[in-house]
Amino acid sequence: MTSPTTPSRRRLLAGLTASAAAALIPAGREGVAHALGASGPAAAGDYNTDVVIVGGGYSGLACARALVAAGRQVLVLEARDRVGGRCWNQHLPAPFDRFVVEGGAEFIGPTQDRMYALVQELGLRTFTAYNTGKSTNYINGKLTTYSGVLPWTNLFSIGEVGIAMLSLDALAKQVPLDTPWTAAKAAEWDNQTAQTWLDRNVLTRDAKTLLRLAVLALLSAEPRDVSFLYLLHYIHSGGGLTSLLSTGGGAQQDRIVGGSQSIAIGMAQTLGGRILYQAVARSVKQDSGGITVAGDGFTVRAQHAVVAMAPWMASRLSYEPLDGPTQTRLQLMQRVPMGSAWKVQCVYNRPFWRDAGLNGQVTSDAFLPKIVFDNTPPEDGAPGVIMAFFDGQDARDACLMTPAARKANVLKAFTTYFGPQAANPLAYMETDWQAENFSGGGPTGIFPPGVLTGFGPSLRAPIGRLHWAGTETSPVWSGYMDGAVRSGERAAQEILG
Repeated sequence: MTSPTTPSRRRLLAGLTASAAAALIPAGREGVAHALGASGPAAAGDYNTDVVIVGGGYSGLACARALVAAGRQVLVLEARDRVGGRCWNQHLPAPFDRFVVEGGAEFIGPTQDRMYALVQELGLRTFTAYNTGKSTNYINGKLTTYSGVLPWTNLFSIGEVGIAMLSLDALAKQVPLDTPWTAAKAAEWDNQTAQTWLDRNVLTRDAKTLLRLAVLALLSAEPRDVSFLYLLHYIHSGGGLTSLLSTGGGAQQDRIVGGSQSIAIGMAQTLGGRILYQAVARSVKQDSGGITVAGDGFTVRAQHAVVAMAPWMASRLSYEPLDGPTQTRLQLMQRVPMGSAWKVQCVYNRPFWRDAGLNGQVTSDAFLPKIVFDNTPPEDGAPGVIMAFFDGQDARDACLMTPAARKANVLKAFTTYFGPQAANPLAYMETDWQAENFSGGGPTGIFPPGVLTGFGPSLRAPIGRLHWAGTETSPVWSGYMDGAVRSGERAAQEILG
C-alpha cells in the first residue's frame, strides 16, 4: 500500500502534470483555483490509512485537522482541484487582478466562533462588511431608502413583517437544535411549507413579498419548497431572524481579507500531503475488517470513512452493504435537494454609490438580482464591486437565459437601484452554482416537508464505520461555513470517542 504522505511516482507525475496544465488554463473557475495555490496531486493507486474523508470543503478539512491533532492517519479525497467546496475566491479582471472577491460563501458574524478561531489561528484578518449609509428597497416599482433591518413600505405591512418575525423567532425556539423532529408540533409544522404558514398568517402583499425575500436570502429556495419545521430549525440554528438577516451585528457582519477561501487554503496547508485532488469517489464498501472508498483509478482502505458532503451529493455514491440504516440514510439524502443560486458581480472604477450615502444593500421584488451587497475589496486601490444573488425560481430561470440576457437584466436592475453610473461596469462576473458538478446548487441542502420527521434521526447517526459531516448536519449555524466546521469536528469526535 502507498502511504498517504509519500506519493508514488505515478502520483507525483500526475501532480506535476496538473501543475503544468494550470499555466495554460484561462482565468476562469479552474484557472482561478490553481492561481490561488490549492492544487495538489491527483489520486491514483491504492492507499491505506486510519480514516478516509470524502470532501475537501470546510467540514472535511475540519474533520481531518481534528483527527490529525489526535494522532490519526488521514487521507482527504477532494473531487475538484481545489479545497473549499462552496467557498472559493475569484480574481478580478486586469488591471485589478491583484484583488479577489468571493464566488461563493463569504460572510461570518457573531457567535460563529469556529470561523473566528480559524481566522486567528491561521494569521488571517477580518474586515467589516460595508454598512455605512442607507439600504435600498425596490417594491411595486417604487424606489426608497431606509435604515435598519426592515425596509419601509407602509405602516400596516411593516407592522405585519415585524409581528411575523417575532412569531417565527418564538416558534423557532420550540424546535430542539439537535433533534428538530422531536418538537412538540413537529408533525404539524413538517407537514406544511413555509409558504403555507405565510399564507395563513400574513395578509398584505408587501409583507408577504418581504418575508419571501427573507427566505430566498437565507436558503436560495422559494417558501413553497421548504418545510416550515426546517425553516424554524434554520432560524433557531442561526440565533434568530434578526441575526440571520443583519449585516452589522449579524451573519453578514464580517468578511475575510484576501477572500474567505483563504481560510480553507490555510487549513489545507496545515494538512500537508494528506489531501488528494481530482479524486472523484464512486463507492463506499464496509466489511468486517474495515471500509473501502473507491474512485476513478484509486482505492483507499481505512478503519473509518467520513462522507463530508451535502446530502444530495452524497446520494450519488454507491454504498455496500445496502442494509436498513444505509437504505434509510440514502432515502434521506435523495430527498434533500440543493438550493438554487447564482452570484454575480459588477466591477466599477470606484464604489460610486457610497457618494450618494448608500451602503449598496438592496431588497427588491423585480429583476433577477433581488438581494444585493457592496462587495468592494478592502485594500487600497481596489475598485468598487456590487454583488448580487439570483435565488430560487430566479436562479432556475437564469439557467435558461442567454448570457447576454442575464447581463442585461442585471445592469437594468443595478441602474434602477443605483442610477446611470451602474450601466457600464468595467467587468461583469457570474457564478452559476447549478453548473457546479460537485455542488449541484447552493448555498445549502434544503429539507422539503416530511423529510425531518420521516428521516431525521439518520441525518448524523453513524452506520458502522461510516460517518457523516457537512453543514446540513450541524445543529448550530446549519447552512453556514461555521456549521460545516462544527460538523467535521463532531464527526472526528465520533471516531475518537
